[in-house]
Amino acid sequence: MKTLGIIAIIWLSMCAFALLILHIKSHKLIKSIMLNALLGFAAIAIINLTQNFTGVFVPVNWWTVVGSGIFGLPCVCGVVLLQILT
Repeated sequence: MKTLGIIAIIWLSMCAFALLILHIKSHKLIKSIMLNALLGFAAIAIINLTQNFTGVFVPVNWWTVVGSGIFGLPCVCGVVLLQILT
């Protein structure tokens, strides 16, 4: 199980790096980052509101807020995936 978690972290890091490059090369950089941040924060809120039904909780701390603010939904999906795997 630990190996699967390490592989997931490596894969999510590569995806985050690719997403960051796409943000930088975008002609609408600020709009793209703001939309991703909004979607990331909304996803965290929805996941935490449905915690009683799903059993999945994303802690709101410095790492999750910054990650979802920069990378949006991929970061939230990664956090949820890592919570399920570990």
